[in-house]
This record gives sequence, C-alpha cells and structure tokens, in this order.
Amino acid sequence: MPDSSLPHSAAHRRNSLILRALLLNGAVVVVTALLFVLLLSVVAPPTGVNAPGARMVLWARLVVWPALLLFLMVGGVMAMRGRHAALNPIDDPESRGQRVAQRVLANSVEQSAIFVPALAALVVTLPQPSLGAAAVATGLFVLGRLLFWAGYLVHPFARAPGMAMTLTVNLIVLGWAVLLQLGGMQPG
Repeated sequence: MPDSSLPHSAAHRRNSLILRALLLNGAVVVVTALLFVLLLSVVAPPTGVNAPGARMVLWARLVVWPALLLFLMVGGVMAMRGRHAALNPIDDPESRGQRVAQRVLANSVEQSAIFVPALAALVVTLPQPSLGAAAVATGLFVLGRLLFWAGYLVHPFARAPGMAMTLTVNLIVLGWAVLLQLGGMQPG
C-alpha cells in the first residue's frame, strides 16, 4: 500500500530501501545457516564431555565470549558518556554516539538472554558427536553481535546483517534445543 503522505519519488525510494533490506537480511540468514552447517563439518566435537558436570564446564567456557563482548559494550557506553560529558543520564543531553552505544548494549543483552540459556539446554542435551555445534554457534553469535555493533556505528540500517546473523543463530540453537527436549534424547 503506497504511503500517500510521501511524494511518489520518496515513497519509491523508501520501498526500494525496504526491499533491499529484506533481500540482504534474507541472504544473511541463508549464508549464516550454510556457514553453520559448513563449520559443523570442520569443528571437531570436544572429547571427555559426557558427564553433566563436564558439559556445564564446556558451556561456561563458551559463554565467556558473549559475556566478554557485553563487558566491552558496557565500556563503550561508559567511554561515550565520559567523552561527551553527559554524566547524568537523566538530565544531560546524550550524543548520537551515546544513544548508539546504549542501543547496541541493550539489544545485545536481549539477544544474550536468549542465546545463553538456549546454549546451556543444547550443550546438556546434544549427542556427544554433535557438541562441536556449541562452539560453532558461539562463534557465529559473537560475530553477529560484532557485525551489529559495527554496522550500527556506520548507519542504523547497516546493523541489519548482524541482527539477521544473531537471529539465525538464536533460532538454530533454541530450535535445536527444543527439538531435543521434545524428543527426549539423552546426552552421549
């Protein structure tokens, strides 16, 4: 449905931009899924992780990377706040950089709140030969968050590929974990 409040050329540019964004995001979803499958064949499963405690150690080793990234994002928010002398987040006007840093952090916390427990569910349930998937998922998740952060610094629309990659990884991890739970599979 055309937007009658926009001149024809502006509406056309807007629709063209939306179409390009949808195509780019769709391509990123496909590339991420293919990369996930390709990396599964390259990354060897860890050994000696059949016991539940060993699997949780594996999970802890993996989730340190998203935690480190969140810590760096908190540092980015602090640095932007100090750089622009908007020390009072309630009353001081915030710069564009501060708003970007805060949005990147907030969205990354939200995405991590999905990824981290879903990864735990996957790690404790996956058959041992498939456990390499946990490392693949973690690497792609962190890469997606870095692309999101870098893209947001360029332009709000440029954050979309990182968001699409993160969403794809979260869908794979959560979906796989749910399927394993429904199937009642035992680890090992």
